[in-house]
Amino acid sequence: MQIWRNISDKLRQAWYRRDKQILLIWIVAGFSLLAGIGLGIYRGLTFQEEAVVAPQVSLADLEGVVQDRVQAVISDLYPWVLEGPVQLVTVEPPASVLPQPEEFRPEPEPEPLSFEHLIWPVQGEIATPFGWHRHPVYGDWRFNAGVEFSAGDTAVRTVLPGEVVAVNSNGLETELVIDHGSGWVSIYRSIKGIQVAPGDRVKQNQNIALPEGTGLVFFGLTHNGEPVNPQAFLH
Repeated sequence: MQIWRNISDKLRQAWYRRDKQILLIWIVAGFSLLAGIGLGIYRGLTFQEEAVVAPQVSLADLEGVVQDRVQAVISDLYPWVLEGPVQLVTVEPPASVLPQPEEFRPEPEPEPLSFEHLIWPVQGEIATPFGWHRHPVYGDWRFNAGVEFSAGDTAVRTVLPGEVVAVNSNGLETELVIDHGSGWVSIYRSIKGIQVAPGDRVKQNQNIALPEGTGLVFFGLTHNGEPVNPQAFLH
């Protein structure tokens, strides 16, 4: 403390002397200039150090570093991979077999009907043929849109595969209608004990019903709503 007081007293005495004031001013200015230069240099060094600590790495440099690292791992753990030629293979996902919701879903084409092996609907004799005939009781002429069989107790069977579309009854007899596609429809009447219902799919030669008490079974065949002679196809 005593030394600092001595220095302060000498500076104070020199300041009061006119010839020393200019020298002191230059000394203070020099110290200020040196202090400013030193502060600037310190800040510049600080910014440079920060830039070195957090450098900007480009994507290409990063990819190169990762590739080198992967290559080093393969060389250490899987050296056999690098011994032979390497061939790049692109794996494509399997194509979806299911159509997308916006895609058109084609309807399955119906199987063509074959009348070469059209079976009889019942085992029996033909009691009333297709077409016009004279009624045996009333004696008038009537048109028979199918064939009437004398069946007895044999089962009624489907002549072709198809889908049951209707089971109707008028109180006197029951009618069963099967759609075979392509406009062909078969009709069975005077039957009982029906074993199928509308919406069921049936096969050819499938038992579907029994004859009623009279033993007479009507079988009709239509194409696009028009009656067709079944005797032309029954063999």
